[in-house]
Amino acid sequence: MLELLPLLFLFWEHRFLVLVFLVLLRVTQEPSNTPSLINRVIIPGHRVLPFSSPGKGFSDMQSTKAVVPRPATNTAVAPNTKPFALTIFLSAFLLFQVQLIVGKQLLPWFGGTPAVWNTCLVFFQLLLLAGYAYAHLVTVRLKAWNLTRTHIALLLISVVVLMVLAVRWRSPIFPGDNLRPQNPASPTWDIVLLLAASVGLPFFLLSTTGPLVQSWFTRSSPKASPYHLYALSNLGSLLGLLTYPFLFEPNLSLRNQGRIWTLAYLLFVLACMLCALRFAQDSTTTVASTVDETNGDTADEHPTRVQRLLWIGLAACGSTMLLSVTNLLCQEIAVVPFLWALPLSIYLVSFVLCFQEKRFYRRGIFLVLFVMTAVWGGVLFLQGEQVKVQTQLNGFGLLLFAACMVYHGELAMLKPNPRHLTSFYLHIASGGALGSVFVGLIAPHVFPAIWEFQLGLWASGLLLAVVLWRDKSSWLHNHPRWLSSAVALAVVAVADYIGVATTILHTKPLYFHILVAALAILTLVKIRTGRGTPALHPRTLQAVALCGWCLFGLLFWLQVHRQTRRSVLLTRNFYGTLRVTYDEPIAYRHALVLRHGLTLHGAQLQAPNLRRRPTTYYGPSGGIGLLLLNHPNRNEANAEARHLRLGVIGLGVGTLSAYGLPGDYIRFYEMNPEVVRLARGEKALFTYLNDSSAQTDVVIGDGRISLEQELTAGDPQKFDVLVIDAFSSDSIPLHLLTREAMSIYVQHLRNPRSILAFHVSNRSLDLRPVLLGLAQQERLQLVHVVVTKPHFDDETPSDWVLMALDPAILGTPAILRQGTTIQLPGPAPLWTDDYSNLLQVLR
Repeated sequence: MLELLPLLFLFWEHRFLVLVFLVLLRVTQEPSNTPSLINRVIIPGHRVLPFSSPGKGFSDMQSTKAVVPRPATNTAVAPNTKPFALTIFLSAFLLFQVQLIVGKQLLPWFGGTPAVWNTCLVFFQLLLLAGYAYAHLVTVRLKAWNLTRTHIALLLISVVVLMVLAVRWRSPIFPGDNLRPQNPASPTWDIVLLLAASVGLPFFLLSTTGPLVQSWFTRSSPKASPYHLYALSNLGSLLGLLTYPFLFEPNLSLRNQGRIWTLAYLLFVLACMLCALRFAQDSTTTVASTVDETNGDTADEHPTRVQRLLWIGLAACGSTMLLSVTNLLCQEIAVVPFLWALPLSIYLVSFVLCFQEKRFYRRGIFLVLFVMTAVWGGVLFLQGEQVKVQTQLNGFGLLLFAACMVYHGELAMLKPNPRHLTSFYLHIASGGALGSVFVGLIAPHVFPAIWEFQLGLWASGLLLAVVLWRDKSSWLHNHPRWLSSAVALAVVAVADYIGVATTILHTKPLYFHILVAALAILTLVKIRTGRGTPALHPRTLQAVALCGWCLFGLLFWLQVHRQTRRSVLLTRNFYGTLRVTYDEPIAYRHALVLRHGLTLHGAQLQAPNLRRRPTTYYGPSGGIGLLLLNHPNRNEANAEARHLRLGVIGLGVGTLSAYGLPGDYIRFYEMNPEVVRLARGEKALFTYLNDSSAQTDVVIGDGRISLEQELTAGDPQKFDVLVIDAFSSDSIPLHLLTREAMSIYVQHLRNPRSILAFHVSNRSLDLRPVLLGLAQQERLQLVHVVVTKPHFDDETPSDWVLMALDPAILGTPAILRQGTTIQLPGPAPLWTDDYSNLLQVLR
């Protein structure tokens, strides 16, 4: 329990943030004069988002003219709203937190791969959808007291389950080590069963809270506006997202995170039970009758089938953009950890702005911004790696904001009569789930690269066109006469900029220059002669807009064409996108290069006399090259003693096998089957393994899990050198840098003269303090070898940390000339499977 002490200091260290939170909390308790809807939208990446809509119930659908009663003029909040506010806030906060906590707990068990997150995503998506379906059904079908008894019974059952698990497991929501699967090669069902057993029922009940509590509050306080709870729900979701990586994770172990979450869940249960009891006591009619009664309303208040499809489609567009932009930022152009929080925060903010009482969304402004940023995004794609990382972050971030504002703004304008509240939630949740499944599960099997972003953005333009077409008051039908020529000018200008004249039409660019100038003059003349004159033929603008939509698709097709044409191989699976290109790192030396996003995973020179030469991080002047070329065993008189047994976690292109001599044995551990296919076999593009003089072997699977299984089977590998090379990208596998992992590595070493070599070249993380803490824990000697200016042009700067129990093995002259010790101003951090903190190692 001493680990809980940092939490007490946490509030004092961040007292300013706490003060701001209290002010925001006070603001959100203020009543609203305009009603809105509350919802929590399923989004990808195992997260739940708050959702509400503006108060005035209108629809832009020409076929649906919902008449929504004016809100009560008495907006005084009922005297006892605290249980409702606390329930809304806690449910939003806990839903975000538990997904992050449990997901991090399962990573070391299943190798820390993206497939683990994808499996968790699918589980949480389906459970959230089930929660919304439950909320809709019980609200429509059950009477007040029956609903209350049912929900309270489920809440109490979840508490009993957590109490039993708290006794049997180390933490109420973390399974014990005895339930750890023994065969994680196909872990999907193991992950699903563990999630269902640990947090299935609590998560399901949390997901039902939004629509239920809002309807309860309305019944309990019919003269008070329930919609001020909307802002509180958004605040809870944002805090749940942002406080975990920056407050809870750095200061608490996973075990204590689970305990604190359980205590907060118990508080939620109490608050929810109070809300349910008050709802039942104040209700004099059945819940079902409140939905079925007409009260003079006309039949056309019911949402049409088209309107329901648009709910699903717009929600799916938002979730598709969120996940695809997250993939782009985190897999392709990632520069810092926690970058996934930026798109999610933008997504949340768009909901806040679109569904507040004073609607921030303005169709004309944001549609123009959306089109401009979409074209900018297309141009960024065409330019590819030539664009600076910061420019890409700004461009795609602004595009996501504009797109989500349009999707969610139009979704807010299509909201139904509040009587169809839970149905509205269910359709939006279904759309969010569809978008998540498309990006998270279908796209990696269909597209060889992250093309779902282009396809989703292009298809969403068609969906928005349908929305505007059905609204006879939109600018697609009513607009000034100069708008069609202005849009045509923009379309032709973009076509001229991307080179349609030469690449597609095979004509002179001069013709496009003349057309752009003519359209510019025509637009200026129309504006000068009749700025406010309406257009007589709206179909002109509609035809121009259709041409612009086709050009937008052409823009992304050009990007896809260039990406495939410039790649020797482009492939993708759960582990990400791999791209092999035929580059020229030196003017006269052609090389095949393997990249994962922007991370270089290795290169091989193609000249016959240079194919066995180690390159990039693994060259002769780097830390690993100096070690293998000058290893003391090579000078032994006994021929058998001169042989090295080498283990490598992370295959890459197999460069390290170039150091192998006859009699050596090199064992690689690689979890991505596509990487193995590229580096080994008759059809391999990289031939380091096939050309090596040493005996080589490749074990497919997570390196730590494979090593642990070998120990369990009584088969320690007795390595002379064990290389851990999995930290070059910015999404590092934390489970390879913990005390438990270090213990496994040490048990696989042959003797005190064996060496551990960690490759820590990284753009944004400094892992040296963590390695120093692990070395001190195992009482190992440590040498840091950093090379900023390699001796050879085909090498890259590298950063290596070497460890051994015997300091003499690290005392060779070549290593001493390049090696240094690691000095820290304070104690070195010690990461475990129960605790890690990336904020400690940010550069």
